[in-house]
Amino acid sequence: MAYNTCIHQGYFTSDGKDKIIPVRSDVDWVKVYNLTNIAGATQWAGTEWYWQRGLVNGDAITNYHAAASQIISTSTCVIGYNGAVYKGISLIDSSSNPVGALDATVTAVSNATPPVVTITSTANLNVGDIVRMINVTGAQQLGGIDFTIGNGTLTATDFSLDYMATIVAGTAGYFRKIDFDPLYYPRRRFISAISAAASAVVKLTVTHGYTVGQKVRFTVSSAYGMVEMNGLAGTITAINTTTNTVTVDINSSAFTPFAFPLTADAVKFSHAIMTPIGEATEAVTGKVILDDSVYNTGYLGFKLGTSADAAIALGSSGGTANDAIKWIAGKSFNL
Repeated sequence: MAYNTCIHQGYFTSDGKDKIIPVRSDVDWVKVYNLTNIAGATQWAGTEWYWQRGLVNGDAITNYHAAASQIISTSTCVIGYNGAVYKGISLIDSSSNPVGALDATVTAVSNATPPVVTITSTANLNVGDIVRMINVTGAQQLGGIDFTIGNGTLTATDFSLDYMATIVAGTAGYFRKIDFDPLYYPRRRFISAISAAASAVVKLTVTHGYTVGQKVRFTVSSAYGMVEMNGLAGTITAINTTTNTVTVDINSSAFTPFAFPLTADAVKFSHAIMTPIGEATEAVTGKVILDDSVYNTGYLGFKLGTSADAAIALGSSGGTANDAIKWIAGKSFNL
């Protein structure tokens, strides 16, 4: 029997973001080839990554161009080269705890629209990642809420809370990176705004994944003003992926205006939440019509890391935008 039987392989074109690849079963080793970099001669460009059990998640043995030529050298991602540490390969089990380590580097949250968070370094973050804010001085109302980040701003030290309302500026605090969504779809989502309109438009803090026809219920505490919305259920009638909003068949035009709480309110309010419920209004071909959280999206797989920092992305397994990536994963006997 082969010592390293391949169970799955594939390829993709990098979009410059971390790439998560579900596979048919758990794996013991992964190989990744950046075909674009292999064919080129860019100094410090990674060409091949190899991970097996025994290496830590996020690491890999890597080959790279040591000069502006076809010369190949070898290192590991966590040791790095050219003064940088690179992003390797990480196993993922989405049924496990999705919450990353506490990051204590928040130094400010701005009152921009959307708010911008300043930290020591965004090297471990990419556009579209999800973070959970914790105990930010002057912005305690953000505590425990998940946000999609970076579509508006992602620099070496700043990232935007993409779909958040404007707040009074905050200072030092913490955040955690959320590695993957909750296990069951549709997901409960936090609310940052609700319009007063004949058909209420609801903005959610994380890229939501809802579809037209799904039924939802609202939890809105008095700290948000629009208490009339609390406990109401409605059907989603429209989706806007640019603004990350859903329109529901609830007439909120006469409701008290929705306003995000202040930091002083943080000790006495529950977050505004939209939760999937009940059955859809009509059957959809090939789909179960019970639209509360019944779809188990769990998977085993691995993540190929990259970075918003172009120099780090150049040597990372997920590649840079438009790189052609080939991968192979398999099982083996372990001693």
